[in-house]
Amino acid sequence: MSEGQSNDGRPAPAFHAGLVLDGRYRLERPLGEGGMGAVWVAYQLALQREVAVKVLHFSAESSRARLRDEALALAAVRHPAVVQVYDYGEMEGGVPYVVMELVAGEPLGAHLGRVGTLPADEAVALVLPILEGLAAAHRAGIIHRDIKPENVILAPGPTGVGPKLLDFGISRRGHAGASRLTADGSILGTPAYMAPEQVRGVEVDERADVWAVGVLLYELLAGTTPFAADNVFVVIRGVLDKTPSYPRGARGLDGRLWAILMAALRKDPADRTASAPAMRDALAGWLEARKAGPAPRAAAPAVLPVEVSARLAPTLAAGPGSETSLVSAEDAPSSIDALIRAKLGAG
Repeated sequence: MSEGQSNDGRPAPAFHAGLVLDGRYRLERPLGEGGMGAVWVAYQLALQREVAVKVLHFSAESSRARLRDEALALAAVRHPAVVQVYDYGEMEGGVPYVVMELVAGEPLGAHLGRVGTLPADEAVALVLPILEGLAAAHRAGIIHRDIKPENVILAPGPTGVGPKLLDFGISRRGHAGASRLTADGSILGTPAYMAPEQVRGVEVDERADVWAVGVLLYELLAGTTPFAADNVFVVIRGVLDKTPSYPRGARGLDGRLWAILMAALRKDPADRTASAPAMRDALAGWLEARKAGPAPRAAAPAVLPVEVSARLAPTLAAGPGSETSLVSAEDAPSSIDALIRAKLGAG
């Protein structure tokens, strides 16, 4: 990595394997890099262990403040589903770095790229620890604001593989008097996972994270986000104005789970599921009922019969991601009989 220039005119250091930060952390190999900085595997000399170190390419005050706030945000949260922060420092010239737990595992995005979708019970079981980790963050006054598969690692633990939430880099402390990472009206995040209020650039609270978990759960079930499109402006329009379509190919999705999912994806945060614990409790209740016995007859079918699909096809509008979308949330069936009656006028 060549030496660059910081936003305030000072040269940025040339990060490379073997470089020792503050005489304490020896960079070993890069894990990933973005426009502002990079994450390295490093060796902590004093404790003789591997850690992850995020470093910036430059020392601009705004960048230092953002990384410092990320370190403070994560250090305030203690939960198995949230990556742990060990240390924060600044190199000569003011270039900051943050030292974190090194998480071994597979990014959820890569996992989905291999498997496509998950059965409903597996998807819900995966989301529950994420909601619990977010609840811990929210109690500390921290809103993540960028929940997506790339920021979730499937990591081995004492009880098996579980999710761990990463990258609170655009998080915001929600309590009064806390520092702001961006000015009012700015937009940070990934549009496909952003709540409508976040897209509009207004103040957000924990319900924006609830929305993002709803999008994540939808993607685990359907293989696509609710408003997927090649054009970011089409995605944003969908987030603001459209109703998610019912994913006909989702395995094990029933009417009760669909209702929980749609409650997390209501446009108005006042109407949305109020908190991560509330969504966790609803999903845990669904999963417990699921384990107790077969789904009731009122459950929506995972896949419609071919003959019914053929008869309904002319009445349903195709759109982006139509290969996994059949009906809108407003028309989501509680049973196959209800669907047939509603669409074919069978009484």
